[in-house]
Formats: sequence, C-alpha cells, structure tokens
Amino acid sequence: MWAINDFPAYGNLSGCVVKGYKACPICGDDTPSHRLKNGHKICYIGHRKWLPINHPYRRQRAAFNGKPEYGIPPEPLTGEEVLHMVENGDRVCWKKKSIFFDLEY
Repeated sequence: MWAINDFPAYGNLSGCVVKGYKACPICGDDTPSHRLKNGHKICYIGHRKWLPINHPYRRQRAAFNGKPEYGIPPEPLTGEEVLHMVENGDRVCWKKKSIFFDLEY
C-alpha cells in the first residue's frame, strides 16, 4: 500500500529517480517513454498494459500511440530485491541509498 501521496516526495524519500526516461519505479529499465518532438518533454506510453487483457482500450490505436497494447505488467519488486539493487548499483532507477534503508523495522 502506498502512503506517500506526492510522487516527487516519493523520489526524495526512497532515493528512486522519478523523472526522466526511467521514471517508473515498477517498470524501471523497461519504462516505455518517448521524447516529444516539438515539446521536448518526456511522455510515458504503454500504461494500458495494466488494464485487463480483454479491455477495449488495449485495441484502440488512434486514441493512444497508434499501436495496440499486448504487453503484460511487470511484477513489483520485493523489498529484498530493491535493497540488493541499491547496494550493488544494478539499476539506474536507484541513484542513492535513502536513510530509511538503515532503520530497523
């Protein structure tokens, strides 16, 4: 369950990158992002993969990026996997180790 209601605050507290091409903490390196040609901003596509397989939005092309969505959502990481990635620097998403990793829970 998420308790932080502000996405930038989530990045500050967790040490996870929440902007740029790899901004999704769930997708990580597989974040589907695209830089807009005229706006020079990064937009995130592929979010329809969290819808049910038979949802009509998955087949709509014109309303989204011109392609149907057939992908499945990635599995969220466990706490042990996140800690391993932070300690070993395996993932671009985790730029720093937050002090909250050192607290005893």
